[in-house]
Amino acid sequence: MELGKLVGDKTILESTNLHTKNFGTVDSGKLVLSSEETLFLIERKKIDIGLSFTEVLKKLSRKQRNLTERFTVYRDMRSKGYILKSGLKFGCDFRVYEKNKEHAKWLLFVNKDSAKLQWKNFSGMARVANSTKKTVLIAIVDSENSPTYFEISWKRI
Repeated sequence: MELGKLVGDKTILESTNLHTKNFGTVDSGKLVLSSEETLFLIERKKIDIGLSFTEVLKKLSRKQRNLTERFTVYRDMRSKGYILKSGLKFGCDFRVYEKNKEHAKWLLFVNKDSAKLQWKNFSGMARVANSTKKTVLIAIVDSENSPTYFEISWKRI
């Protein structure tokens, strides 16, 4: 089990071993994990940061919009063999990679089933995805924390 420390909304590990399994980013010789990666690895007992899963979720949820839904989707996609990385630069929640692929297949947007999506948002999502040669994937998380996925692509007629 790797030992780490929660710093803000990131976890810092001295060891970079988990990077070989597509977790985190290496910065100054240390592994930096996102909130979702931290929760995923605590849940699977791969890291220890001195707090329980519930304590970490509660602490991080105070500062982050829909963390529970994003983690639900992160866990589901990782369990299906996909690699998820931050989508911040693309205006989405995650970039989704298939194993052993250099480029992301999808830009993933996570929403609660009670959230209202506007049509103009679809256009923006599709434009960014199209310009980066990716496809939009929207995850809708229901009240039972079960995600449903919708793939949206740009079609010229």
